[in-house]
Amino acid sequence: MDRELTRAELDELLPLYALDALDGEERMQVERYVERDAAARAEVLSLREAVSVLPPPDTRAPESLWDAIESSLGEPAPPLRAVVTTPSAQPPRARRTRRLAAALAAAAFVAIAVLGVQVARQQDRIDDLAAQMHHGAVREDALAARRSKNAHVIQLDALSGSGSGEVVMLPDGTGYFMDHGLPRLDGDSTYQLWAKVGDDGASRMVSVGVLGVDPDVAPFRLTSSPTMFEITTEPASGSEAPDGSVVMRGVVA
Repeated sequence: MDRELTRAELDELLPLYALDALDGEERMQVERYVERDAAARAEVLSLREAVSVLPPPDTRAPESLWDAIESSLGEPAPPLRAVVTTPSAQPPRARRTRRLAAALAAAAFVAIAVLGVQVARQQDRIDDLAAQMHHGAVREDALAARRSKNAHVIQLDALSGSGSGEVVMLPDGTGYFMDHGLPRLDGDSTYQLWAKVGDDGASRMVSVGVLGVDPDVAPFRLTSSPTMFEITTEPASGSEAPDGSVVMRGVVA
């Protein structure tokens, strides 16, 4: 890897780091991130605690199940026991990704064939817990950024409907959108955040986040100085250019 991961990318890798499923440069960058960031450290600890309370399966998968997994993946199936690797034996990124995919596929087979609905429900609870912890960490970051003496807060006023919002920008390009009452959309639409960048002769609108149907707080990063922010309603998958109704706008003073 020849670049530094963004904060958003590091946050996305925290669950894999908590499960010791990272190696190489990715693992080193996440380790440094966890060491210096209290919220990331708390998230990793909470994820590991959540996984530790799962009851161990009392039934072993039949050998025929692993045979089926092996034939479907085209390479040896992972054993049921945990495999401990050493730094010298770790595969390169592409091979690691393939083996990780194989392990995840095998785990899915076992969950469905052996543990059934109970494990699926436990996994849903873990996923919900991880999402809540991640959201809480993002909100804490946004509030800390807003309190910073270097923060630039841009108010977004409603142009149609109700609600308001604000964008918090830091000098390094890190930003946070914070919603204050946008109405929830139906499942066919999403709110999308746009920034106007460039000078008057060559300005353009760039997407900085698909916010979902019921936004709260969303992080983003800009490499250019914005002059305006807008919130629009777009199709559920988002748009490459603003095409829907503008519901909020704020000019960067």
